[in-house]
Amino acid sequence: MDLGLQGSRVLITGASGGLGGAIAAGFVAEGARVLAASRTDEHPVPDGVAARVLADLSAPGAAETLADAAARELGGLDTLVAAAGGAVKGRVDELSDEAWDAGLEVNLRSTIRLVRATAPLLKESGGRIVLISALSASEPRPGHVVSNVGKAGVTALGKTLSRELAADGILVNCIAPGRIRSRQLDRNFPSDDARAQFAAAHIPLGRFGSAEEIVPVSLLLGSPANTYITGQTVGVDGGMAMSL
Repeated sequence: MDLGLQGSRVLITGASGGLGGAIAAGFVAEGARVLAASRTDEHPVPDGVAARVLADLSAPGAAETLADAAARELGGLDTLVAAAGGAVKGRVDELSDEAWDAGLEVNLRSTIRLVRATAPLLKESGGRIVLISALSASEPRPGHVVSNVGKAGVTALGKTLSRELAADGILVNCIAPGRIRSRQLDRNFPSDDARAQFAAAHIPLGRFGSAEEIVPVSLLLGSPANTYITGQTVGVDGGMAMSL
């Protein structure tokens, strides 16, 4: 199936590893021109990207910096993939206002600002927005209240944007990964036995997913081939979600 991504202009945040890195590599393989954004240069971005930009999305003006870079390096924007984020551990009675502010900043507020900054470019192209949410947005993860609330906000943001931006030809969707192998997840499940025990108890497919298994749905939702899917949250979780 030709997704029509050859030459497409794509901005991907969190592109130096994990989900963002895999998604960036997938778009490059389809012939897209990818602007890869990451907070630091500690980890490489995939080969073949058109350009890389360093930006801490929690910093003032970072979203505008990325939008300007997209206009300068790509000549516009057809697809935004917001894949930056991170888990925050702690219960509601354990976390300070500062912890809440930091967690909501990285998981929600930065995404809001990024969409706002890139919307003019996406309106010109009638583009696509893909927001990476999480299974915990609909089925809260114990001991991760800040992340749960932040990702639920991302899901609500995606649904709202799908209504507000439809008249501009922009389609907006979320992806809700389950337990996907990453540097962060491997710190929580450091052994094969730990991962196997959790998967056997909670994941019908019996294993954790890989970042590459997020790529196909990301490419479809972020491509011109997607002409009628908007306002949806697509789970990629090995069947882990219990909700309908």
